[in-house]
Amino acid sequence: MNVPYRGPHNGPSHDIHARLLTEPFQNAAPYLRVVLTGDPTALGGDKLAYSVNPLLTALLCFRLNPSSYEAAILDRRHAEAWGLTKQDLWFTALGNMAHDQYDLQSFPTNADTAVNVVHGITWPGSAHVMRLVEIMREPAPFGAVVMLPSPNTMLYAVLHSKRSRPIIPFIYQTFQSLVEDGDPLTDQLIWWRNGQVTGMATRPGEGGSVQVSQNREFSFLLDHELPD
Repeated sequence: MNVPYRGPHNGPSHDIHARLLTEPFQNAAPYLRVVLTGDPTALGGDKLAYSVNPLLTALLCFRLNPSSYEAAILDRRHAEAWGLTKQDLWFTALGNMAHDQYDLQSFPTNADTAVNVVHGITWPGSAHVMRLVEIMREPAPFGAVVMLPSPNTMLYAVLHSKRSRPIIPFIYQTFQSLVEDGDPLTDQLIWWRNGQVTGMATRPGEGGSVQVSQNREFSFLLDHELPD
């Protein structure tokens, strides 16, 4: 079943954090997850987070209710109380997400790669960008491009060769068609490669194209690394 998305927050009350700080880790471990948010400034600077850039951050959280996406955001106090590192908790959360259900659809394009649409069923689809290698289930030495039109939706396309380049405007057009009421989770074009996530600003170009503020590494990939 689809469950409602309410976004990351610090929990419904202080009580949940007080309880987690005394909870044995083995009891809390099955409920750890990762969730994405935009600018995390309002959440404070002590969170167990992986910041892609100032506009996109992954947060470690504790799932509060199996029938919703409601979660309490974890901070350094929890890692200290459990005697574990941020990395330990991160891998536990991603391992749990491997059991979360999602719907995956693939659509052919005029490039040499498909656009894939991931909708979350038991956890927000956007969060799965942090474990994209498991979602793709295919070699991706040049990585993949990703867009996040909503917290529950992820678009991605694996890059194979220079013939994959037309996928960038196509995935942007698909992104625009899927943006729900309000703002998307982010309008950045995300480049995933070997577990590293890079976000690059986008804006509409002429004739359905897209302008991407490419970083040096991504530009080098498109111009020199991708095979013909």
